[in-house]
Amino acid sequence: MSEKVQGFEEYTPSRSEWLVVMLNSMIQYVNTIPGETVEYAYTLSNDGNTIVMHMRHFTDMPPDFVKEFEENGKEFARTIAESYNWDSWLEIQTQLDPIERSPEKDGKSELNA
Repeated sequence: MSEKVQGFEEYTPSRSEWLVVMLNSMIQYVNTIPGETVEYAYTLSNDGNTIVMHMRHFTDMPPDFVKEFEENGKEFARTIAESYNWDSWLEIQTQLDPIERSPEKDGKSELNA
């Protein structure tokens, strides 16, 4: 019998690992305002009960927009966790990553480069 290729080795993810995969695969459905691109990515914290929502946005975005997008991203994560009944133990931390808005280059903004 031949050995399995590494990519075919069995692995059972933890609940928090599975949640992060689900969030990152579906996050494009969180609403933003036209012209105000926000990028989200979720990662695991070391404690197993906390996920970190990384939110990349332009530095000139009004603070009330930043706060609204942050809350939208957290609510999205809570909703997905709730669908698995994992919301009772889940903690969500936020890491904001503001970047400077640069002039358009070849029709692409810095966030989409």
